[in-house]
Amino acid sequence: MSGNVVPRERVREGVVECPLCGRQIATPVEHVLVYSTVERADVDTADAIRCPACTGVSFVVDRSDGEGEG
Repeated sequence: MSGNVVPRERVREGVVECPLCGRQIATPVEHVLVYSTVERADVDTADAIRCPACTGVSFVVDRSDGEGEG
């Protein structure tokens, strides 16, 4: 995977490594961000995730969005 993105499946599994600083984000569900009018941010509604270590923000993407592994 390349770029500033995190697969939604990884957030759901609770295993997320920040693509910006390389550190693992503990309890990633607590750090998801939503840029819409949903009532609650969760794995299914997340648009991005914020790394508490470097304060960087990465986009959360679905496999159907065209990102691949590698």
